[in-house]
Amino acid sequence: MKPFFTVIIPTLNEEKFLPKLLRDLTVQKERDFEVIITDGYSKDKTKDCIKSFENGLKMNFFSTRLKNVAAQRNLGAEKAGGQYLVFLDADARVGPTFLKKVRKNINKNKGLLFLPYLIPDREYRQYRTLFDLGNIFVELSQSLPKRFSLGGAMIVERNFFRLIGGFDERLFISEDHELIQRAAAWGVHSKFVKEAKTSFSLRRMKKEGQIKFFYKYFIASARRLFLNEEIKNKIFEYEMGGQVYDESEKKKKEEFFNHYFNQIKGLLKKMLAD
Repeated sequence: MKPFFTVIIPTLNEEKFLPKLLRDLTVQKERDFEVIITDGYSKDKTKDCIKSFENGLKMNFFSTRLKNVAAQRNLGAEKAGGQYLVFLDADARVGPTFLKKVRKNINKNKGLLFLPYLIPDREYRQYRTLFDLGNIFVELSQSLPKRFSLGGAMIVERNFFRLIGGFDERLFISEDHELIQRAAAWGVHSKFVKEAKTSFSLRRMKKEGQIKFFYKYFIASARRLFLNEEIKNKIFEYEMGGQVYDESEKKKKEEFFNHYFNQIKGLLKKMLAD
């Protein structure tokens, strides 16, 4: 018997964050779901870290050469057996009643596309008011010509998702917003599930700083709102993968640079001395 939900998680070097989300999924009150992880050939222990969850979750792991969030989500949807696809980022967190509340809302409203309520992770609770305003804006946008989504978290009926062609893999960013917009063109409007909350990681902001982080979101949103265009070209740096936030990798790069810089420096001193 096919499950009601398929939870799809795209990953790339997420050994530190993925286990936290998988732990959240193992304690869900709603048990009628499967998990599909689509991995971009991680170089860390992402694949190994799921082994301890295999007894508690019905889970499948697929690898793809396409290190692209949209492509990895589409691959998960292609392999999915669930009636509804639940897209979550690897660094997201959900409470134990998340899927139960989503299912209750689906049964009540009979929709095809749902958006959960987004909250900041515990480390950044001071941003809760800002997130509340963002949720209000996204909810209101569902009645406007230009619609928005909330990060990578959304729930879509599987057959409808496939009918409209899934996420647009040609886009640089904002593929989730574009899918919401395209769904509306088919007459399907997103329904907001305020009871089901998803924690959004602000690790990118921690890495880049507040100004740079919010600047990128402002530019991307402004281009969609005022220029009425989806973003296909690389307009700023926006790398996928947990390795971006790995301080040990940063240290290794610095040590590598310093090592060869010192070698060159020593060679130049020797040449000048001769």
